[in-house]
Amino acid sequence: MHDTPKLRHKGVLWGMYVRPTGLTAVLVRQVIAHARTLVEQVCLTVVASNLAARRLYIAAGFEEYGLERRGLEVGSEYYDQVLMVLPLDPRSEHATSD
Repeated sequence: MHDTPKLRHKGVLWGMYVRPTGLTAVLVRQVIAHARTLVEQVCLTVVASNLAARRLYIAAGFEEYGLERRGLEVGSEYYDQVLMVLPLDPRSEHATSD
């Protein structure tokens, strides 16, 4: 959850490094359930080539909405990151350009 007033409606799922198993799906569901009590949407990024993680998040209801080229640097290697969001509040689907 962000501290900045304009960003408080968003939570960020960050630092999840586990093998995709049944336990992983349960963990993601628990994070989402807790987030529903705090924020209107959850955002995350995932390395574009990590298809198992992308499938996991899509199965949990996340939507892909963008790609950040070379978004992650590990040593001398760069990785593209897929931007994903899970709207938790129906109002978030009717965003304005304010």
